Amino acid sequence: MMTGMDVKGAFGAAFWPSILHGLEELNCPRNLYNISKGYFSHRIAVMTTNNVSIKRRVTKHCPQGSCCGPGFWNVP
Repeated sequence: MMTGMDVKGAFGAAFWPSILHGLEELNCPRNLYNISKGYFSHRIAVMTTNNVSIKRRVTKHCPQGSCCGPGFWNVP
């Protein structure tokens, strides 16, 4: 028997400073911590419509379809 759960908007609620703090608390190896920190750095969302592009800096959320998202969401 298997039970699943779908939490709507879960990855959208991922707050990066909290994730990084959790990785430090778990004594994450420094190289993996730095990779994670880089993953969250300088992210930009772009919306283009009618030849107009709008760019915004992104400071939370895990990218849609990312492989890391489920793991980061589970960091305390």
